[in-house]
Amino acid sequence: MSENQSVSGEICWNESLLTGIDVIDQQHHGLVDMINAAMRKLQGRKSLSASEVRALLGYLKEYAEVHFGTEEALMALCGLSPSYVHDHHDNHDRFLARVDAMLEQLAGNALPDGRRIVAFLGDWLLHHIQGEDQGLARKLKNAQQNAAAMQRRQRDATSPAAVSTRPIGFERTVARERDALHASEDDVQALIEHGAGAALVIDLDASLLPGRVLHASEAAARLFGATPDGLSNRSCAALFSVSQLQRLPVVMSQVLMRGSFEGVLECVAASGETVTTLVRITHLVLHGRMVILLAFPDLSRFGLPAGAGLARVAVADEPSREAESAEGTVLAIHPMFQGLTRAELAALEGCARLIRLAKDQTLYRQGDRPEGLYMVVSGKMSLTVANETRGEKVLEIFEPSQVFGDIELFGRCEAIGSAVSLTPSVLLCIPAQRVGEMQAANMAFSSAVATQLARRSARFAADIEALTLHTAMERIIDHLLEHAQAMDEGVVEAMLPASKQVIASYLNVNPSSLSRAFQQLSDLGLIAISGRHVIILDQSSLQSFRLTGIPA
Repeated sequence: MSENQSVSGEICWNESLLTGIDVIDQQHHGLVDMINAAMRKLQGRKSLSASEVRALLGYLKEYAEVHFGTEEALMALCGLSPSYVHDHHDNHDRFLARVDAMLEQLAGNALPDGRRIVAFLGDWLLHHIQGEDQGLARKLKNAQQNAAAMQRRQRDATSPAAVSTRPIGFERTVARERDALHASEDDVQALIEHGAGAALVIDLDASLLPGRVLHASEAAARLFGATPDGLSNRSCAALFSVSQLQRLPVVMSQVLMRGSFEGVLECVAASGETVTTLVRITHLVLHGRMVILLAFPDLSRFGLPAGAGLARVAVADEPSREAESAEGTVLAIHPMFQGLTRAELAALEGCARLIRLAKDQTLYRQGDRPEGLYMVVSGKMSLTVANETRGEKVLEIFEPSQVFGDIELFGRCEAIGSAVSLTPSVLLCIPAQRVGEMQAANMAFSSAVATQLARRSARFAADIEALTLHTAMERIIDHLLEHAQAMDEGVVEAMLPASKQVIASYLNVNPSSLSRAFQQLSDLGLIAISGRHVIILDQSSLQSFRLTGIPA
């Protein structure tokens, strides 16, 4: 039994779980209370009811969005390295994927096991707090986070939150914890507004592009030659240059895909002058909606006074050198676009646009002419072919950072299949005409295009080989191993990229055959599966079984 668990299995909130960052500790404490409430509910019962599971998973979805956004905002305010932020963001994404998979089960009328949910939460939470978040807290302190953000509030955070002795229903407990979670958003807002750093909170429009300033710190207001109230409600059209506004879809793609963007933006100073300055952008949830946080450099790092405006920040040598080393955008780091000059890349970024799709929405149909080249920013897309007699076949599944529409665009042919969203998705589209012009003008880009098409062809050839020469079980095991990731303590996990029905179509097996195969692998002790989440219990034995039909 862990020192953090009581005899009943409940998690004991104590000093070992504290990070020293008040708002983070509040949110962690709320999740601990929620887990313990579920544990108490399960005592003496086999499972939670469908409505209780639905309430719990709904809370977890909101918790993940609020809590992870809070952490990533604090990292942006402190200027932690992008690589550290991205690793943390990847871990957050894995947690969200687990929750989304359980929500999918619920939507498909399959009830996730309440005990498994609670066990997963307990294990994840203790690892998350005592591993990642306490490491994060040390980095934040080392980065000299604003004292107001780091100081503890006048409350005893080591003692359990006051809980009414009068019993209330589980779903009312969930509602109470949800209210407490969203109340913590006010603390995050206060850290941003009253902190010493220059920071703006900006809302997003329906296209996920920056709209108007919601909140501004004193330091940010001084940068733009305004007061916080004067800067609030100002349109982004007045903050950024025209060329920067055109490139915002690519910037937002980076934020959505990687958790943050660090680079230069062209801002408009109080004088009306266009100034290029370094900025860190991340997203968070405030009052139930996604917003973005812009954190500007600490002026003292560059020997500049606190009242220095944008023009003085931009002309300092250090920011410009740091800006040169800032990571590229999602296009700049994709192999297809790495041979482009900065001017050519900027031309493509300036015409790109974001496309939002609901689940099961068709982007284009088989036989259509796609409008351009598409990159998956978030969510998942499928390429599906169909005929009148045999139904549908999933040819490919595209995940974030993958590109599609290339075969049709560069081959100048009609769509080989229909592009359909498997989940709510965001795509970055580069118009076909501009891509064609770049291909004609840049030999390096043309070579990268040929490489991209060759890789797609090789993948199709491998799929044909698997469908014709490999058994269904071999294809299923190969798919699991392809998506396997080594986690902490030697655990190997695989998150299926889509529902079992979609995976069955992609692997060319019946859904019932896929389920039987998973059951066989589970009975052999090779995997443990819950919805789309698969734990590979013995990877070497699984590989041996794939080759010989006998576990090692």
